[in-house]
Amino acid sequence: MRLNLVLPALVGLLVLPSLTLGVAIGPTSPMTISNVRIAPDGFLRPYEPFYCFLALFDDPWPTRAAVVNGIHPGPLIVAQKGDLFDVTVTNKLTDPSITLDTSIHWHGIFQRGTTWADGPEGVSQCPIPPKGHSFRYKFSTHGQAGSFWYHSHFGNQYCDGVRGPIVVYDKNDPHRGLYNVDNEDTVITLTDWFREPMVTPGTPPASTLINGKGRFIKGPLVDLAVVNVRKGARYRFRLISLSCDANFIFSIDKHKLIVIEADGESTVPTKSVDAVQIFAGQRYSLILHANQEISNYWIRANPNLDPLKDVFKYGVNSAILRYAGAKAVEPPFSKPPTLELLRESDLHPLINPRAPGLPVINGSDFDKTFEVDFQGGRFLMNNESWKAPSAPILLQILSGKNASELMPQGSIVHLKRNQVVQLKITSISDVATPLIGIGQRLPFDFQSTNCTIQHPFHLHGHAFSVIKSADSDTFNFKDPVRRDVVSIGGLNQFAVIRFVTDNPGPWIFHCHIEPHLSVGLAVVFVEDFDNILRSNPIPQSWKDLCEVYEKSKALPAVPPQA
Repeated sequence: MRLNLVLPALVGLLVLPSLTLGVAIGPTSPMTISNVRIAPDGFLRPYEPFYCFLALFDDPWPTRAAVVNGIHPGPLIVAQKGDLFDVTVTNKLTDPSITLDTSIHWHGIFQRGTTWADGPEGVSQCPIPPKGHSFRYKFSTHGQAGSFWYHSHFGNQYCDGVRGPIVVYDKNDPHRGLYNVDNEDTVITLTDWFREPMVTPGTPPASTLINGKGRFIKGPLVDLAVVNVRKGARYRFRLISLSCDANFIFSIDKHKLIVIEADGESTVPTKSVDAVQIFAGQRYSLILHANQEISNYWIRANPNLDPLKDVFKYGVNSAILRYAGAKAVEPPFSKPPTLELLRESDLHPLINPRAPGLPVINGSDFDKTFEVDFQGGRFLMNNESWKAPSAPILLQILSGKNASELMPQGSIVHLKRNQVVQLKITSISDVATPLIGIGQRLPFDFQSTNCTIQHPFHLHGHAFSVIKSADSDTFNFKDPVRRDVVSIGGLNQFAVIRFVTDNPGPWIFHCHIEPHLSVGLAVVFVEDFDNILRSNPIPQSWKDLCEVYEKSKALPAVPPQA
């Protein structure tokens, strides 16, 4: 009998998979997606009397989490600039209470010439079915370097654990003189963790995990993540948001931060700031000078969502910065000081800073406004709600469909090659972007937070210039930050971005609050339709995967054409 699973007082004592970034793999290492029992904050989900009763009789216990290579977050993938990724992903998911199919997206990697390896359900690949089926992702980074991540792009699966960091190092990093240490020990991941799997819009997170560890309110005092430093050294911390929903205000007590990278793009070093706000999917490289007294200091990741927002007592939303020579103890409790926050509009690219197009508001070849709304339980962009088609868009193209026949028609925007595209994205209703107070009712039917929901939009296949940030009233054509995830701000705020259509393929543009994507907050850009197949030779294994998936679902096949 597994009595240890029944007694709540012993949950924090379970022998569980490693929950830190102590595992690193290379760009050709295999990845296995499987179900495990984890309690990163000391709570083993689900915690229900019915399952406790079953445990007395040693019946199967639902695992209710999905992870990569047995750990959460998944292993850090370490690569060098110019490396070829060649990763076989095997699906061994077995828990029917959560999603069984899977796919992997390599967030921030442009997939030039390999749009078939991009990963999103309904767009560029068929999902990998369970029961040991595999798919081989093979692609080049084509000179990209910086901080990236990978995650499932099937349903809301990554919220249940299929996510992990990627760092592509550059031996000729232009910022190399600003720091002494940049290795796997200086990667910091932020994650929101939920009580139940299959997260739906509006579900409140139970805890914040920093490098896979955290505590929930009034929960057990499980170990927190520790980041070790030596006095006098300068560190490059790679802050990577693996968040499903929450954005975080990240800070380290009594230490200033200098930003040198945003979403895989080197930036001009900023002035010193106390904190950065980081949205789901975003990444920052932060220079920290370990110049304080030898001691322990709180690392804080303050989420925007209740019940966790502004809670730090007993180490909630926290980790520890520990100087060499300091005692292995937690810092005393303290409230966070007033923080000077980084403004996105203060970020500027280090290389080729000018935005594409002419330096005027109407200086693009293609201009489109997207208005975000919420009706009937679904998000809409310009009155259309994205629903992943049964046949991925790339498969439709391969099967011989014309551009005008691609489905879903209302969520597809066609773009010509080598044009400057300008997009304005804004929310037009307080339902789509509510200002929520304590006790106020959300359309998603739960009690939430004192905040405005801000949708962070991610574009696959490109980085873009943010010529107008949501936190600014001015346009910048000279040197706007270049990145791949941008917040569009709250109600009546907006962001404007530009990019060049130099990468043929179907690329999804979506809110990276994953439950929002699952209820329609996305469009797909079909870029240079006529050259997609010519520019992206599709391997036989990709076609075979679609056949395997179709058979697993007993769906009618869409026969690919050579």
